[in-house]
Amino acid sequence: MAARTLTGRHVLYGLLAFFGVVAAANAVFIFLAIDSFTGLSTDNPYQRGVAYNETLRARAAQRAQGWRAEVAFEEVSDGKGVLHATLRDRNGAPLEDLQVRGQIRRPTHSGYDQDVTLARAADGVYAVELALPLRGQWDVRLTAEARDGRRLEMERRLWLK
Repeated sequence: MAARTLTGRHVLYGLLAFFGVVAAANAVFIFLAIDSFTGLSTDNPYQRGVAYNETLRARAAQRAQGWRAEVAFEEVSDGKGVLHATLRDRNGAPLEDLQVRGQIRRPTHSGYDQDVTLARAADGVYAVELALPLRGQWDVRLTAEARDGRRLEMERRLWLK
């Protein structure tokens, strides 16, 4: 059996094949990254940035009124369940007669966001039935507003396992 010798041409072909595979893999990953997530996490980011001081003042006023919220999703079956928001004042008394609205967002996939309106279910508890079609992370953004204009804006992250 004759021994094969390694020539410069073999090394060149090996290097070209190696870097060709690396470049092809990178191209696939770049295509998938750009195609699956735009990178845009909010609408009108410039306007939100300009109004950031107003956002800080609103959050300070919200903290001063002392309203608290607990948000939970109780799954009944296969992504279907009930989203509960329990709202209390600084003394722990239930908050009544509020309009509670918001969004359920899937941060990693577009097309799954849902606008929701929660109805009073018990003293200080507001709820809505939901169907979350994908497992994993969901962001809940709710706004509870009283008739006198006071409001509570809350954002929570839910995990559907």
